[in-house]
Formats: sequence, C-alpha cells, structure tokens
Amino acid sequence: MKIILTSTNDAKQAATKKVADALFGDATILALKVETGVSTTPTTDDEGILGALNRIHEARKIDPSGDLYIGLEGILTTNTYGSFICGWAVVESKDGKRAYGSSGKVQLPPSITAHVKDFKELSDEVKERYPSDLVHKMSEVGSNGVITNCRYTRVDEFEDALMCALGYFSNPTNYADGEPQ
Repeated sequence: MKIILTSTNDAKQAATKKVADALFGDATILALKVETGVSTTPTTDDEGILGALNRIHEARKIDPSGDLYIGLEGILTTNTYGSFICGWAVVESKDGKRAYGSSGKVQLPPSITAHVKDFKELSDEVKERYPSDLVHKMSEVGSNGVITNCRYTRVDEFEDALMCALGYFSNPTNYADGEPQ
C-alpha cells in the first residue's frame, strides 16, 4: 500500500506512521509538501477540512499513484466556552472514497487566548508562560502537549483524527448510500 501524506510536518508524519503500522502493517508513506489554500491557522472546522481536502487535491497532481491520500490540518477555534486547538483528518482512496475524522480539543488558557491569532503566536505564548522543562519538549509534543502536561500531544491529536477517519473508511456499510460530502 502506498500512502501519500500531504505534509512534511514531523508530528503529522509520526502520527501517520504509527496509525499505518497498526492498521496496514507494511505500507510505504510518501510525505509531500503541498499548499492548503486556506489561512496559516484555520479558525473553523470548515476551513480546517477544506485545507485538508486542498492538500489531497494538490498531492494527487504531484503523485497520482497513491492508494490512500491523507490530509491533516490543525485548527485554533473559539466558541462560547473558550478557545481550543484540535486536528482534522481527511482520508481519500485512489477511487475517490472519502472519510473525515477529528481529534479531541484542547482548551487554551484564557491568559493565552487573549494574545494569539495563529499557531506561531500560540507557540510564542506557550514558550513564554510555561516552565522550561515542558517547553523543552515542545518540538515533540506541540503546544497542546505542553498545555496538557504531555498527556495529549500533537501526535496524539493527529492519531485520533486519523483513527476516526480510517475507522469510518474501513466500514463498507458507511458507503451504502453514497459518499460522505
């Protein structure tokens, strides 16, 4: 099986490898850097999903030989109860079957929320506000890993989103009435 991952991000690659090893065993993963066509930090579920779909569309142009295409997109979103970070996964087969999955959402502390508009600013705020022993691990665990004291990392985020999408994808009954939109 040839899996095309539409990002070269370390956390996205680690999550994809872990999930692919668990579900498919011997799979080849090709990580491609492609554009999302959305803002650097999507702020809605719709924008995050569209970014993942755009990644897949661009990757298919570069390499149309994949058996499975994976688009992963992190978002920073706000609702009545606060601001949260999470990840979206879109999985698409070579024949166009598609499934979507989302991770759990990690709440951002209000003291950080007031100062951030994107992931770069979020990273800067987290580095400034958290103990150095946690911040030292930030490249491995992401901002959500630091905020959750390493209990829910960026890799976990994308693993969960991928498992949700691939779980749906793996059940043929879900496609009995046509494709999810």
